[in-house]
Amino acid sequence: MQLTDSNSSYGDELVIALMGKGGTGKTFTSLGMIQALRSLGKSLIVADADPNRSLSRYLASHYLENAEEELKNLPLMTQAEKDFYEFQGLSPEIIYRDFYSYPLDRVQKFSINPADWFTQKYVRYVTDGLGLMSVGTSALHKEELYSTRCSHATLNPLKSWLALCTNGVVVVDCGGGEDAGRFGLPIGAHVVVVVVEATPDSVAISEDIRAIDEELQIPVVYVLNKCLNQFPEVEAFESQNSDKIIGTIPFIPSVYGKNPLELKDEIGKDIFSGIIDKILVRELSSPTQRWERVLRWKENLQKQQQLKQVKALSSVS
Repeated sequence: MQLTDSNSSYGDELVIALMGKGGTGKTFTSLGMIQALRSLGKSLIVADADPNRSLSRYLASHYLENAEEELKNLPLMTQAEKDFYEFQGLSPEIIYRDFYSYPLDRVQKFSINPADWFTQKYVRYVTDGLGLMSVGTSALHKEELYSTRCSHATLNPLKSWLALCTNGVVVVDCGGGEDAGRFGLPIGAHVVVVVVEATPDSVAISEDIRAIDEELQIPVVYVLNKCLNQFPEVEAFESQNSDKIIGTIPFIPSVYGKNPLELKDEIGKDIFSGIIDKILVRELSSPTQRWERVLRWKENLQKQQQLKQVKALSSVS
């Protein structure tokens, strides 16, 4: 199945963000989907936005020698603002607030295949057609640990890059919980895949994530993972969201603690191919709709900040 054959609304590009409660198996699901996407013959970039960096370690250890050293040397997308301005042709006087008022025809789009110079600088290709990006959302990086800027600001280059990507596929592995949504990280995605472990806690967190993403007007689908016990809350969730559940992954204890990339025979390929097929046939966002969503998100964020300032002034007076 080719992307262009499946959904003409987004043509030859696809940005998928994975979210879910910590420990639900997002990384495992991401790797399975990555393998299924690669079988389509498309160039693929993996943006690791989870502070644990498990996905990066699995990819690096499988494809690269001196994996840990390679990971240490990855440039951080959260440090890309100067290069982002240069790529977009923005003067130093222009700030993101101004840039986020531009219509789609005024911004410079990013190309995955062939990669533009900005994308090349912030992506390490681990093998042909598979690139790894380290977002840099961990306090282990001193640049962020001592940053005076909020997460909204440090993630600005990534949010714009995701919304303006063309000519390929991007998979974003977000950190556990709903914080990535609150920071607007998946705002440029075509779809958010929420990985839901078959437990009441995971179901509750997934509902919080869904509410945030739907407020941002991002399409949301679900993948159920580690399906073993059946709780009433999980059964109710399945019944209420049957049209949005695009895959069910059984409990596979033999894969835990191992690199899923090296366990091809133990992981059902058909499961993840089916998940990708169901994503490709859904009604997703056009490039214009994705960028308009970014503009709308930024406008609402500014309104909230202004409201806080007014309330603060009122309390002082």
